[in-house]
Amino acid sequence: MDMNVIGLHIHELRNQCRFIEASVDILNQSMEKQASVGVFFGLQNIMLGTNIISRTLWTPRKKGKERAASLRKTLDLPEKYPLNNDSILSLVDHADEANDQWVNQSKDQYILYDFIGDISASQHKDVETKNIFRSFDTSTKIYTYLGTSFNLDALLKALADVSNRVNQVHIRLYPDQWTEAPPEEPAKEEKNEVKKPASKKSVSKKAAPKKQTVKKTTKKAAAKK
Repeated sequence: MDMNVIGLHIHELRNQCRFIEASVDILNQSMEKQASVGVFFGLQNIMLGTNIISRTLWTPRKKGKERAASLRKTLDLPEKYPLNNDSILSLVDHADEANDQWVNQSKDQYILYDFIGDISASQHKDVETKNIFRSFDTSTKIYTYLGTSFNLDALLKALADVSNRVNQVHIRLYPDQWTEAPPEEPAKEEKNEVKKPASKKSVSKKAAPKKQTVKKTTKKAAAKK
């Protein structure tokens, strides 16, 4: 495959890794604020980005096999890999039909919908995984969607590995994008300009229980975590 084409794919893979990292931030912030919509928004974005990365590098379609193989060779990624997983590759395929299938098979069953917390310590501990529409177990970091469970820690570990490989290639192809811009000089103050006194904002602090956080997926060059 032409290196210009490979470069475009590498650039987009890097974007997806960065989008996932931003989604992990949203997830952690939402967990801290106990905002359920934000938690599932972050999880959905993580999974969608993972689906895009997986299909780019391990597509199940014959038409994209050459592209996927060339990119894996460039990134030194094996065919057998945690992200080369049918559940991930088909995550958003025929979403409406997948919903229909879940609704039909869970009819008259004990179901769990949009749950966040420790399932084993809740009243829902006996629910079968196949009857969970959407949940996030904060104890095991297991995200379940339409009866399929994903170990988020293992997923993010694999994504971090892909991200590091992508960054190593990206910095060789686009070194100018990794050059730190010089700091901007402060704007000169206008003469006779009246400066407003700096006001201290009081922030009320509420005692809160220790929150669990999810590790980020990507490592930025020259940045300390």
